[in-house]
Amino acid sequence: MVAEILGFLTDHFGEDFQSYSRSLVEKRVAERVRQLRLPGLAEYRQLLQCDPAEPSYLSRMLRIRFSSFFRDPLQFELLRSQIMSSLLPAPSQGGFLRAWSAACAGGEEACSLAIIIDETLQLLDVRPKVQIFATDVAEDALEEGRAGYYGAGSLGGVTLHQLTTYFTADGSGYRVAPELLSMISYCRHDLLDPHTFAPPESLFGGFDLICCRNFLMYLDPQAYLRVFDNLFRALNPGGVLLLGKAEAVPERYHQHLARIYDCGNLYRKQQTGRC
Repeated sequence: MVAEILGFLTDHFGEDFQSYSRSLVEKRVAERVRQLRLPGLAEYRQLLQCDPAEPSYLSRMLRIRFSSFFRDPLQFELLRSQIMSSLLPAPSQGGFLRAWSAACAGGEEACSLAIIIDETLQLLDVRPKVQIFATDVAEDALEEGRAGYYGAGSLGGVTLHQLTTYFTADGSGYRVAPELLSMISYCRHDLLDPHTFAPPESLFGGFDLICCRNFLMYLDPQAYLRVFDNLFRALNPGGVLLLGKAEAVPERYHQHLARIYDCGNLYRKQQTGRC
């Protein structure tokens, strides 16, 4: 029955829900059945067909959209203090610094990257062109990112200096500074789409930094490897990949991605990294 539900969502939205981890889906569907006090899965399957709002509700549950600024502070601190400067193009060469926040939710991660990048540029007194592509499959999440308005609860990892420098109080929340938002391009991209390996707006991938955290862990093994293949392909040699705490580099990539520190789950693509 769960397979039927996933097939229904895939057909309904034109997205690959069947690549999600079966244990995750079973847990979320069971939770929804309890919420609605339905007898079982058969009744819920019927509700999906009859209630126009229910497919969207279940899809949001499965996507598990949660983020906050500087989630996993150690990872961001290692990136800021030890790694970011190595990703910048030489001042004499000009060029771009290109980053990708994949499955970006409401944009908290992308803005966190923008803050770290801007702090590094000011410290080193350099100004390369910065492009941060923030992508998600959910258009409402992208709209949140474009709006750049966040409640105080999502700012727990922000320092006082960062708060006063990059945010403006507005009602019960804060607005991100326009100069920070100008570094970020929000665009829809489905990481499970078999026809593309990177955001079409980026044209060719070619990222110096990719953050794909806490998305792979919700996929079945085959989809995990397929998405990872695309991330690896989109990352420049010498570029850095950030994964979530519960995510690991597939064995086939062990010789092509070097762990930078014992902690933090940050990896650098080898200059001759091919697979």
